[in-house]
Amino acid sequence: MRTRRAPRRAWTAVTAISAATAALLSQPATAEAAAPPPSVVAQVPVAPYPAGVALTPDGARAYVTSQSTGTVTVLDTTTKAVAGTFTAGTGSYAVALSPDGHRAYLTHHLDNAVSVVDTASDTVTATVPVGTQPWGLVLSSDGSRAYVSNAGSDTVSVLDTSSGAVTATVPVGAEPHGLALSADGRRLYVAASGAKAVTVVDTVSSTVSATVPVGHSAFGLALSPDGTRLWAADGDDGTAAVIDTAAGAVLGTVAVGNGPYAVTLAPDGSAAYVSDYGDNALSVVDTASRTVTATVPVGASPYGLALSADGRRGYLADFTGNAVEVLNFPLPVPVVTGVSPNGGSGVGGTSVTLTGTDLNGATAVTFGAAGPAAAFSCTRTSCTATAPATSVTGPVDVRVTTAGGTSAAAAADRFTYTAPSAHLGVALTATPVSELLAGRVDYTVTLTGQGPDPVTSATVSAALPVGLTTTSSDCAIAAGKLTCTLTAPLAKGASTTRHFSVRTGLLDLIRSWDVTVARTGGAPADPSPATSRDTRSCTAILGLSITCR
Repeated sequence: MRTRRAPRRAWTAVTAISAATAALLSQPATAEAAAPPPSVVAQVPVAPYPAGVALTPDGARAYVTSQSTGTVTVLDTTTKAVAGTFTAGTGSYAVALSPDGHRAYLTHHLDNAVSVVDTASDTVTATVPVGTQPWGLVLSSDGSRAYVSNAGSDTVSVLDTSSGAVTATVPVGAEPHGLALSADGRRLYVAASGAKAVTVVDTVSSTVSATVPVGHSAFGLALSPDGTRLWAADGDDGTAAVIDTAAGAVLGTVAVGNGPYAVTLAPDGSAAYVSDYGDNALSVVDTASRTVTATVPVGASPYGLALSADGRRGYLADFTGNAVEVLNFPLPVPVVTGVSPNGGSGVGGTSVTLTGTDLNGATAVTFGAAGPAAAFSCTRTSCTATAPATSVTGPVDVRVTTAGGTSAAAAADRFTYTAPSAHLGVALTATPVSELLAGRVDYTVTLTGQGPDPVTSATVSAALPVGLTTTSSDCAIAAGKLTCTLTAPLAKGASTTRHFSVRTGLLDLIRSWDVTVARTGGAPADPSPATSRDTRSCTAILGLSITCR
């Protein structure tokens, strides 16, 4: 796929879509769920030798270059059909769209120039001379700069898109092809194929700041979303190298297919898609483990791949197949591999951490028959969820639902509900009060939640002494009985009080009585009801001298 290796014939017989989608190779079973491989859903004939593909920011159209002609094909991504064509230069490899989608930039290796296209009219508005055999092209995130690799002059041209002029030319090593730009635009990575290296350019000074040796022939580049890893497709030795951008060193290589000239990363960085030009296949690589999880048959000589913003659709140029294949990238089904804690009360509210794979984008977390979580938040590998209240007891499966599906029930996702229970501590104090001609005893009932769950409701009652007058500001008195109720849930460790008074008079020569308060109802059930009570005994002489114990 180098400039000097331009294909000499057009391939006209295209592999049947049904065959490409039916045969999915190299899908090893692993402990972690691998992203499902893409499938071919359409194949669109385009101008000969398509190499570069770029999507408009809204994903509505795809621009496809032709290496051997000046024809640019525009695809309607909704209908998966050619929406139009136009002519720019005498053949091109790379194409890139401005952030606003108003302009397309194309490299022309035979013209030593870059075309600027108005996408509203699909007409060329400017042609900018650059170096010899321009190949790759990448735009800064704000669209103010275009960087062009010149394979024949071993340089990178820096193009000011406002003025349409080259502002700098940077020597970068032999045969530069693929380019990748950091998100902040300060570092440009150049695949110097002939130098067997990746050159790092400081874009502020337009000078080379580092050189990273790689395998035999680094060609296509792709930078991870966080900028920490650079993937380099090595067309001569059938590998993709992974570079630590901070250390400026190769971490390792992944063996893929024959002639991997292009690599594209999923928007979330979880997978790398390597175009195996010599095998008519697309290798799917899990970037975390750096292993090939699938090899998908595609058309003849796959090269440039453009992905939609959500990573669900891909547009792959078949260089000698004269076609673009539309790929569907299904979302992975989430998997739950652990639940902590793995049990809690049916009163609900337990904060649970789920671990697993592909949990991001969750639309629901359910606790079996108990129903949906009261609240949840998920990343790719974990969720925090609040267990709902339920009358169910025993184990339930905690399952996560995303756009990719619902996690399968498994032993690892079990959460066991126990019946709610809450002990209510009941304490009674009695304080004698002497008055001029009589006396009284002021009682305070203290209710304390002793767990393990909150007391949601409770009734505390007492039989009142016969013949004495009892009053209360916060409890009910009827038919010689005191009834105090809990009006709000009482958490473990929290307390509340109720009050009542019993009066004595001069006619009560010697009077003794006991008052016992006890929990008589409520929820949840009390695990030790016998202790939810307290008694105080009092004696009055002539209603004036009162003692209590």
